[in-house]
Order: sequence, then structure tokens, then C-alpha cells
Amino acid sequence: MDDKTTAINIKSLIIYQNVIIGLSFLIPFLISGPQLLTGTLVNCLLILSTRFIDKKQHLIISILPSIAAVLNGLVFGKFTVFLVYFLPFIWLGNYVFIKSIIYLKEKYPISLSILLSVVFKTIILYLVALIFFKFNIVPNIFLTAMGVFQFVTGIMGGLVFLGINKLLNHK
Repeated sequence: MDDKTTAINIKSLIIYQNVIIGLSFLIPFLISGPQLLTGTLVNCLLILSTRFIDKKQHLIISILPSIAAVLNGLVFGKFTVFLVYFLPFIWLGNYVFIKSIIYLKEKYPISLSILLSVVFKTIILYLVALIFFKFNIVPNIFLTAMGVFQFVTGIMGGLVFLGINKLLNHK
């Protein structure tokens, strides 16, 4: 009986992994805004990846959403070169976000782990935006997009995750 349960759990895990990775691309590719919605959903998926995605896939899920957002701009005509400047830093921010949640949840409650990880990601992206702004590379709107919006969508994504996590734990 245990072998059957294990096989079902492995199948479920593979399905969850594929759905999360697929959605991490499709949501920012198909939904260009508002940032509050797409950012919340993407951050929730990044947090879900800490539970359901093999650690070898964390880099992929860190990269896919921003690639999808750039492709959305190219395909649907809302492309901004400024986003391209941020790509490596968004990837880094997402990766730090995922890895810090994994590390911190071993020592602290998941809600605190998410909060601290949101702060880490926001600091990375805001500092890059501030440097880019000071060097006249990007307009000041990016200070808000990479600061307040990152923090708010990270917290909201965390709240959505906590709700999903609670539902999954009751099954």
C-alpha cells in the first residue's frame, strides 16, 4: 500500500511542479497588468515552488516570469527596454526570495520567513532601481515599481500562499 501511495504522491508532485512552472510563464505572458495582480500571482508561485518544486528547478522559476513579461511586451506591443536592464537583478531577487524562504522556514514560522524574504527581494530590486535612477538610466517610476510594488505584491503573494497552504494541509 505504501508503494501505491508513494507513486501517487510522486505523480502529484510532478503535476504540481509542471503547473507551477507553466503558470510562472503564462501569467506574466498573458496578463500584462495590473502589476498588483500579476506580481501577487507570480510571488505566490515563487513561494509555492519552495514546497513543490525540486531545488534544481528554482533557477528556472526565478527567470521565467520576467522573460515572459518581456515577451508579452514584444508580442503585444507594450515593450519597454527599461525592463531588460532589470532582468538579471529580477532573477537574482527571485532566486534570493526562494532560497531565503527555504532557509528561514527551518528556523522561523513560514509567515515570518516570507516577510523577511520579501524584504530581501525588495531591497535588492529597490537598490538597483535607485542606482539606475541616479545614473539617469531609468525614470523615477521604477523606484516605485521596484520598491513599494515589490513589497506589496510579495506580501500579497505570501498571503495567497498561506491560504493555499492551509487548504492543502487540511486534505
